[in-house]
Amino acid sequence: MKPEISGFLAYIGTERGLTVKTIDAYRHDLGKFSEFADKELGKDWQLGDVDQYSIKGYMQFLADKGNAAVSRGRKLACLKSFFRYLLAEGKVKSDPTIQVKMPKTQQKEPSYLSEQEYKRLLRTVQKNATKYFKPRDTAIITMFLGMGLRLSELVELDIGNISFDDGTIKVTRKGNHERILPANDEVIITLNRYLKTREDVTAQQPLFLSKRNQRIDSGSVWHLVKKYLKQAQIEKDKLSPHTLRHTFATILLKQGENILTIKELLSHRNLRTTERYLHINGEDLKTAVGKIDLIVR
Repeated sequence: MKPEISGFLAYIGTERGLTVKTIDAYRHDLGKFSEFADKELGKDWQLGDVDQYSIKGYMQFLADKGNAAVSRGRKLACLKSFFRYLLAEGKVKSDPTIQVKMPKTQQKEPSYLSEQEYKRLLRTVQKNATKYFKPRDTAIITMFLGMGLRLSELVELDIGNISFDDGTIKVTRKGNHERILPANDEVIITLNRYLKTREDVTAQQPLFLSKRNQRIDSGSVWHLVKKYLKQAQIEKDKLSPHTLRHTFATILLKQGENILTIKELLSHRNLRTTERYLHINGEDLKTAVGKIDLIVR
């Protein structure tokens, strides 16, 4: 791997404060591009040898391998960030990625649960969870629905992140940014009930523990959510913990909350990202039109 890549990875870790997981993803993507460049430009290629046609060739190579537009877009975004860094550092004279457009992606409407479905999910956890894990699993599902957390955000929580006095939770969001978010009353109640079953209630302890009394991992929570969704007989495309995050956004929308408020609660940088989550189905449109009063009195 070229020393410039190592320098870039150090930069995004120290200067931009990106997470280890994100840095590893950048390292992987840049490593794959280096392998492509070795074959196309020769083992002794230099960064100045890379032009827009090299980048476009790489994008076509990925497409031919079956990489989806979303995956190609992520890899191109990585290269764009890398070459912007190189340009700012004076290591290249121009940015070859400027002339390369991001792949067009068809944004599909994410799945969400109706009020009837998410309440059935909560009842299913109450009914089917073992006595030992019921308080924990109830708290996990309730937090997803009541706060719209990402899976990674939930598993990284420590007990000290919870403030029962003012009903807030400190969450580490994307980009390693900390946010203090208001929690629904039911979220606080279920967390308090769960922690009363714990012996090791200190601020530094992980909030959610596995069977082995260690911090629960993302895979375990993912399977836990999928299990209860299946038991609740909820069948939709691509059900996952993210479905519950989308459900949170949808609940707020149906309550009439401002889209900017929802954006802040979800910690989206771009309003367009929030708009992707917020959809209005045909029945909602029909109801809205039906409210228009055209009767002359």
